[in-house]
Amino acid sequence: MGTLRDYFTTDQEHGVTVTQTQELTGRGGYKIPCQMFLDFGSGAITLAFYLAAVTDPLQRCTDLITGNAIDGVLSATGGFSVQTSYPADAAAADATTLRFCGRVYVYSENRLAETDVATIFRIARQRGLIVQYRGPEWASQRTALEKPLAFISHDSRDKEEIARPLASELTKFPGCTVWYDEYSLKIGDNLRESIENGIKSCRKCVLLLSKHFLANKGWTKEEFDAIFTRQLIEQANLVLPVWCGVTKQEIFAYSPSLANRWAASWNDGVESVARQIYKAAIA
Repeated sequence: MGTLRDYFTTDQEHGVTVTQTQELTGRGGYKIPCQMFLDFGSGAITLAFYLAAVTDPLQRCTDLITGNAIDGVLSATGGFSVQTSYPADAAAADATTLRFCGRVYVYSENRLAETDVATIFRIARQRGLIVQYRGPEWASQRTALEKPLAFISHDSRDKEEIARPLASELTKFPGCTVWYDEYSLKIGDNLRESIENGIKSCRKCVLLLSKHFLANKGWTKEEFDAIFTRQLIEQANLVLPVWCGVTKQEIFAYSPSLANRWAASWNDGVESVARQIYKAAIA
């Protein structure tokens, strides 16, 4: 996934069933996106806030905890209900019956000293809150530990119109991390080593089969060979092909085995293609 904002937007580890999104306005017009997590199973509400980079992060965090922001968000709890699937509990569970459990997740782009984080925790405890601070270091560590769900192999000429929109759409799915060069490579990385590690570690390999891809005898051909080598060694179904303006005859000329595989079509739109890839990757 790669960015802190991505994790804030798609995190599903809070044990939630329904999510409500709001945006608060702080001092100086500072926008603070907020996620309200409504867990009808346990009857609890948790909150998550996203803080963009600012010059006074400690003050912004303490303002968030000591001000009226939390009460303001909680006042908008209504409007949600869940109908249980059990006949004995036919009545719908209303969001207004849930209680705020005091847990607040703060996703912040600011690097705070340990002493500052400790200050936030202390102030939060005084107000009966449990705060979890998630800064850039947390995002980097989490990304390093996550196994990519899919490796996206593409020709660089297809980056703008195909690869980047697909990578972005895939990250909207819960827990969907992708190996994509713009997300996964950092300055100074060994290109070949990083790509090979991505191919070895991912669950599935997405091939964006365009005319550019089929004509490329450089990186995409090496990636293709590495992916099929892994597939042969592991005897696993790794390849998820996406046809992007190519014919079956062109695919057959490039690789007869690819022509016999069911593929997604880019003509169906990026949302449909991403959904098909996600379903296949988690199956």
